[in-house]
Amino acid sequence: MNGAIAVDLGASSARFAAGWLEDGELKYEIIEQVPHQTRTENGRIVWDFQALVAFVKRAAEYGSSRFGRATLGIDAWGVDHGFLDRQGNLLQTPVCYRDPSHEAAFESLAPNRNELYRLTGIQHQPFNTICQLIARRAENPNLVHDTHRWLLLPDLIGYLLTGQAQYELSEASTTQLMGLDNEWSEEAFNLAGWPVPDLQPSLAGHIGGYIADGVRLMSVGSHDTASAVLGLEPLDETSAFLNIGTWSLMGTVIPAPIVTDAARMGNFTNERTVDGKVRFLKNVPGFWVVNRLHAELNIPVSVPDWIASANLGATARIDLNAPELFNPDSMLEACIALIGKKPENAETWAGIALLSLVEGIAEHIPALAECTGREFKSLRLGGGPSRSAAFREQLQARAGLSIELGPSEATIVGNLRFQLKSA
Repeated sequence: MNGAIAVDLGASSARFAAGWLEDGELKYEIIEQVPHQTRTENGRIVWDFQALVAFVKRAAEYGSSRFGRATLGIDAWGVDHGFLDRQGNLLQTPVCYRDPSHEAAFESLAPNRNELYRLTGIQHQPFNTICQLIARRAENPNLVHDTHRWLLLPDLIGYLLTGQAQYELSEASTTQLMGLDNEWSEEAFNLAGWPVPDLQPSLAGHIGGYIADGVRLMSVGSHDTASAVLGLEPLDETSAFLNIGTWSLMGTVIPAPIVTDAARMGNFTNERTVDGKVRFLKNVPGFWVVNRLHAELNIPVSVPDWIASANLGATARIDLNAPELFNPDSMLEACIALIGKKPENAETWAGIALLSLVEGIAEHIPALAECTGREFKSLRLGGGPSRSAAFREQLQARAGLSIELGPSEATIVGNLRFQLKSA
């Protein structure tokens, strides 16, 4: 039997699934999921990159043992990358987007933000690749000269396993370095102080070399949200999507970028789909704060069960966009400081976390409708937390839209769907 392997690298865990067609329908199973963590190296927060590469190799070996012939597609979070010399060697461990050094670079771009949005249509965030490149150059000016090529994380792993370099379009579109024409923006690179790459971004679908016996690498929607949106289809003009995990990505698919003043002031972003359309979306907090609170409070039940116990009469709210919550040593202490007092019990904490989350998502729906000129009737959900009934009920109450439950594994489904359809 032929099939596909979907590798989905998240910011806190990595997993892979095997998929195949059975009577024309997609069938799949999650084979392995493991946590992974950042570490500190030379004063920077970095990824355990070699563990991620080893995980992809393990996924490929499983595909070789399971299928007669298979492809493997890698998706991951956006913006993070690694630097290669002319011999193809990694110059340093890839830095995590949560490293505080990126904030100074972000502030240095303040005079250019309006122009950057006009050029790229990408939200202003301190973790964008343009900020990271500025930060790395400030730390080590020689890095610009020593680097033959930098590659985004899924493409970097693919290169190290096959020797073939590319910039997949959906991942490249997260960098704030790609123009509205789907090519690199020379003006943006000038601001970063880096040369324009010699390879232009390209659509998913490229079939690369073998990474195990009978298993070839295939580029998919390598930004995880691009794969998730494909997994959530069909979507029409009355359907917004919400893929929720560590982050919440809420938006709609449109034919071309929107870079109006309203879109810029709302900090909406224009990232690409697997077929070159636009995911016009808002990047809002997801379960990052909720999960951290759950761990620090030592809640003895699962996150969904804890959320289900929420005291919905809780009146305090946490601004989940507050910079203090980006990567604090203690999420508990950071939230108490923002609230101004310590909630009395676990149920009240759950109520504050849940209602802060759903209200933080729902408040952006009117602006999404205004910017796109669309009248939304439904919100289609994907991601593991979408299975929480308490979350769905409160979101529907505050969003005023019909909630449609898509695949909880929307990213895996989209990754596999693209591979099997292409094959």
